[in-house]
Amino acid sequence: MSHVNILVVDDEVPIQRALRANLEARNYKVFTAGDGDEALRLVGDKDPDLIILDLGLPRRSGLEVLRSLRTWSTTPVIIVSARNGDADKIAALDEGADDYLTKPFSIGELMARVRANLRRRVQVDQSPVVRTPDFTVDFARGEVTRDGEAVHLTPIEWKIVAVLLRSEGRLVTQRALLNEVWGTQYQDETGYLRVHMTHIRRKLEPEPARPRYFRTEPGIGYRFHGSSEPARD
Repeated sequence: MSHVNILVVDDEVPIQRALRANLEARNYKVFTAGDGDEALRLVGDKDPDLIILDLGLPRRSGLEVLRSLRTWSTTPVIIVSARNGDADKIAALDEGADDYLTKPFSIGELMARVRANLRRRVQVDQSPVVRTPDFTVDFARGEVTRDGEAVHLTPIEWKIVAVLLRSEGRLVTQRALLNEVWGTQYQDETGYLRVHMTHIRRKLEPEPARPRYFRTEPGIGYRFHGSSEPARD
């Protein structure tokens, strides 16, 4: 992991030091920034593989950093913040965060999130085909098959599936999905999503009432799990 660069952005020096020590102990190369402006400069200079970003920063907030970053970079971003309300989480995820961890958190959980996001970045970059035990999606061919048979998805269903699969493991908010699939004027039409997700599950899930792959995060959004055990929705 010595070739993996991680940028830690937090204005609290003790947290910076603790995260640096724990990441370097696992052979990651670490850079730190204490404010939003410095963070953006280091992203441009160092091209990190992953960013750990606090929201409460001087000069430029973490949300502003994220918003600016997503105009030109797809680097995975894990938000670490003391703000634990759904509104804060939704705002960060809508602006392009890949994960959200509430302070205080365990180092073990953070490291698991770091590994997952780094793996996900490699998978998204390298694999145009997503295979699960129950269906296969071939992005290059624009095809979905189940048990060897072609599955017909409507154009809207295909867009929803594509967004969720390319964000495997990540929570995609309802607003982000609506914006991606229908456009900004439909960002409050959550009923559209519920109807289409029902159809997608009927076509692809082995047990639509107990989704294995297309999970709901109540009131927030959806998450795709490629090989997880069934869970109640």
